[in-house]
Amino acid sequence: MGLSIHYLFLRDKSPEPLLKKAEILAQKIGFKIEERAWNKLIINPHEDSEWIELHFHKAKTILKRKGWDLEKKQLERKRLGDFDSEDWICGGFVKTPYAGYKIHIKVAEFMRIIAGHCEKSEVYDESGYYEEGYSKKSEQKLKEFLDDYNKGLASMGNQLKEIFGTDKVLMGSDQW
Repeated sequence: MGLSIHYLFLRDKSPEPLLKKAEILAQKIGFKIEERAWNKLIINPHEDSEWIELHFHKAKTILKRKGWDLEKKQLERKRLGDFDSEDWICGGFVKTPYAGYKIHIKVAEFMRIIAGHCEKSEVYDESGYYEEGYSKKSEQKLKEFLDDYNKGLASMGNQLKEIFGTDKVLMGSDQW
Protein backbone atom coordinates (compact mmCIF):
# COMPACT_ATOMS: atom_id res chain seq x y z
CA MET A 1 0.00 0.00 0.00
CA GLY A 2 1.31 3.45 -0.79
CA LEU A 3 0.83 6.65 -2.69
CA SER A 4 1.84 5.81 -6.25
CA ILE A 5 2.31 7.32 -9.67
CA HIS A 6 1.43 4.75 -12.35
CA TYR A 7 2.84 5.18 -15.85
CA LEU A 8 2.62 3.63 -19.29
CA PHE A 9 4.64 4.98 -22.22
CA LEU A 10 4.68 4.04 -25.90
CA ARG A 11 7.31 4.98 -28.48
CA ASP A 12 7.23 3.98 -32.11
CA LYS A 13 11.03 4.17 -32.37
CA SER A 14 14.01 3.17 -30.25
CA PRO A 15 13.79 4.40 -26.65
CA GLU A 16 17.55 5.06 -26.44
CA PRO A 17 17.48 8.82 -27.25
CA LEU A 18 14.73 9.32 -24.65
CA LEU A 19 16.60 7.30 -22.02
CA LYS A 20 19.77 9.36 -22.59
CA LYS A 21 17.78 12.56 -22.02
CA ALA A 22 16.02 11.02 -19.01
CA GLU A 23 19.35 10.05 -17.46
CA ILE A 24 20.71 13.59 -17.80
CA LEU A 25 17.50 15.13 -16.45
CA ALA A 26 17.35 12.71 -13.51
CA GLN A 27 20.88 13.62 -12.46
CA LYS A 28 20.20 17.36 -12.84
CA ILE A 29 17.22 17.19 -10.46
CA GLY A 30 19.11 15.13 -7.88
CA PHE A 31 17.93 11.61 -8.63
CA LYS A 32 20.48 8.78 -8.44
CA ILE A 33 21.02 6.44 -11.38
CA GLU A 34 20.99 2.86 -10.10
CA GLU A 35 21.30 1.01 -13.41
CA ARG A 36 21.74 1.90 -17.06
CA ALA A 37 21.60 -0.61 -19.90
CA TRP A 38 20.36 -0.59 -23.45
CA ASN A 39 16.60 0.19 -23.37
CA LYS A 40 16.67 0.39 -19.54
CA LEU A 41 17.15 3.09 -16.92
CA ILE A 42 16.54 2.61 -13.20
CA ILE A 43 16.40 5.76 -11.11
CA ASN A 44 16.32 6.28 -7.35
CA PRO A 45 14.52 9.60 -6.68
CA HIS A 46 15.07 9.44 -2.89
CA GLU A 47 16.16 6.94 -0.25
CA ASP A 48 12.56 6.80 1.06
CA SER A 49 10.97 6.30 -2.36
CA GLU A 50 10.65 3.33 -4.66
CA TRP A 51 12.75 3.40 -7.80
CA ILE A 52 11.53 4.48 -11.22
CA GLU A 53 12.11 1.73 -13.75
CA LEU A 54 12.06 2.84 -17.38
CA HIS A 55 12.54 -0.47 -19.15
CA PHE A 56 11.22 -0.51 -22.71
CA HIS A 57 10.30 -3.69 -24.59
CA LYS A 58 8.66 -4.26 -27.94
CA ALA A 59 4.92 -4.85 -27.62
CA LYS A 60 5.20 -8.26 -29.31
CA THR A 61 7.74 -9.35 -26.66
CA ILE A 62 5.51 -8.23 -23.80
CA LEU A 63 2.46 -10.02 -25.21
CA LYS A 64 4.41 -13.32 -25.47
CA ARG A 65 5.27 -13.37 -21.77
CA LYS A 66 3.82 -16.17 -19.64
CA GLY A 67 2.06 -15.55 -16.33
CA TRP A 68 0.84 -12.34 -14.77
CA ASP A 69 2.63 -9.21 -15.97
CA LEU A 70 1.59 -5.58 -15.40
CA GLU A 71 2.64 -4.32 -18.84
CA LYS A 72 0.98 -7.27 -20.55
CA LYS A 73 -2.29 -6.65 -18.71
CA GLN A 74 -2.15 -2.94 -19.59
CA LEU A 75 -1.67 -3.76 -23.28
CA GLU A 76 -4.40 -6.41 -23.28
CA ARG A 77 -6.79 -3.84 -21.79
CA LYS A 78 -5.77 -1.43 -24.59
CA ARG A 79 -4.98 1.28 -22.06
CA LEU A 80 -2.97 3.10 -24.72
CA GLY A 81 -5.47 2.37 -27.47
CA ASP A 82 -4.22 0.75 -30.65
CA PHE A 83 -0.53 -0.05 -30.92
CA ASP A 84 1.78 -1.84 -33.32
CA SER A 85 3.64 -5.01 -32.34
CA GLU A 86 6.93 -3.18 -33.10
CA ASP A 87 6.15 -0.28 -30.73
CA TRP A 88 8.28 0.12 -27.62
CA ILE A 89 6.33 -0.01 -24.32
CA CYS A 90 7.34 0.82 -20.75
CA GLY A 91 5.01 0.61 -17.77
CA GLY A 92 5.13 0.53 -14.00
CA PHE A 93 4.59 2.57 -10.88
CA VAL A 94 6.60 4.34 -8.21
CA LYS A 95 5.56 4.84 -4.56
CA THR A 96 6.63 8.11 -2.95
CA PRO A 97 4.71 8.72 0.33
CA TYR A 98 7.64 8.54 2.73
CA ALA A 99 9.93 10.70 0.59
CA GLY A 100 7.68 13.75 1.09
CA TYR A 101 5.64 15.96 -1.17
CA LYS A 102 8.62 17.69 -2.82
CA ILE A 103 9.97 14.38 -4.12
CA HIS A 104 6.48 13.37 -5.23
CA ILE A 105 6.27 16.61 -7.22
CA LYS A 106 9.71 16.00 -8.78
CA VAL A 107 8.72 12.46 -9.79
CA ALA A 108 5.41 13.67 -11.27
CA GLU A 109 7.12 16.44 -13.25
CA PHE A 110 9.82 14.01 -14.39
CA MET A 111 7.05 11.71 -15.67
CA ARG A 112 5.41 14.67 -17.43
CA ILE A 113 8.64 15.30 -19.37
CA ILE A 114 9.03 11.60 -20.27
CA ALA A 115 5.40 11.47 -21.44
CA GLY A 116 6.05 14.50 -23.65
CA HIS A 117 8.66 12.51 -25.58
CA CYS A 118 6.38 9.55 -26.24
CA GLU A 119 3.80 9.03 -28.97
CA LYS A 120 1.29 7.80 -26.39
CA SER A 121 1.32 7.89 -22.62
CA GLU A 122 -0.85 7.40 -19.59
CA VAL A 123 0.17 8.69 -16.18
CA TYR A 124 -2.07 8.36 -13.14
CA ASP A 125 -1.13 10.01 -9.86
CA GLU A 126 -3.12 8.73 -6.88
CA SER A 127 -2.82 12.17 -5.24
CA GLY A 128 -4.15 13.98 -8.32
CA TYR A 129 -1.09 16.26 -8.54
CA TYR A 130 0.03 15.11 -12.01
CA GLU A 131 -3.39 15.77 -13.50
CA GLU A 132 -3.67 19.26 -11.94
CA GLY A 133 -0.17 20.51 -12.70
CA TYR A 134 1.86 22.75 -10.47
CA SER A 135 0.35 25.57 -8.47
CA LYS A 136 0.55 26.62 -4.83
CA LYS A 137 -2.98 25.26 -4.44
CA SER A 138 -2.01 21.82 -5.77
CA GLU A 139 1.16 21.80 -3.62
CA GLN A 140 -0.92 22.49 -0.50
CA LYS A 141 -3.47 19.86 -1.55
CA LEU A 142 -0.65 17.33 -1.99
CA LYS A 143 0.78 18.16 1.46
CA GLU A 144 -2.67 17.65 3.00
CA PHE A 145 -3.20 14.42 1.06
CA LEU A 146 0.14 13.00 2.27
CA ASP A 147 -0.54 14.12 5.86
CA ASP A 148 -3.94 12.42 5.81
CA TYR A 149 -2.43 9.34 4.18
CA ASN A 150 0.30 9.04 6.82
CA LYS A 151 -2.20 9.64 9.66
CA GLY A 152 -4.38 6.88 8.22
CA LEU A 153 -1.45 4.46 8.15
CA ALA A 154 -0.51 5.37 11.72
CA SER A 155 -4.10 4.81 12.85
CA MET A 156 -4.22 1.43 11.14
CA GLY A 157 -0.89 0.47 12.73
CA ASN A 158 -2.13 1.46 16.18
CA GLN A 159 -5.30 -0.60 15.68
CA LEU A 160 -3.22 -3.60 14.65
CA LYS A 161 -1.11 -3.18 17.80
CA GLU A 162 -4.28 -3.20 19.91
CA ILE A 163 -5.49 -6.38 18.23
CA PHE A 164 -2.23 -8.35 18.00
CA GLY A 165 -0.10 -6.71 20.69
CA THR A 166 2.65 -4.13 20.55
CA ASP A 167 5.36 -6.78 20.43
CA LYS A 168 3.94 -8.28 17.21
CA VAL A 169 3.41 -5.14 15.12
CA LEU A 170 6.27 -2.88 14.07
CA MET A 171 5.61 0.63 12.74
CA GLY A 172 8.01 3.04 11.12
CA SER A 173 7.71 5.38 14.10
CA ASP A 174 8.77 2.67 16.58
CA GLN A 175 12.25 2.71 18.08
CA TRP A 176 14.16 -0.45 17.12
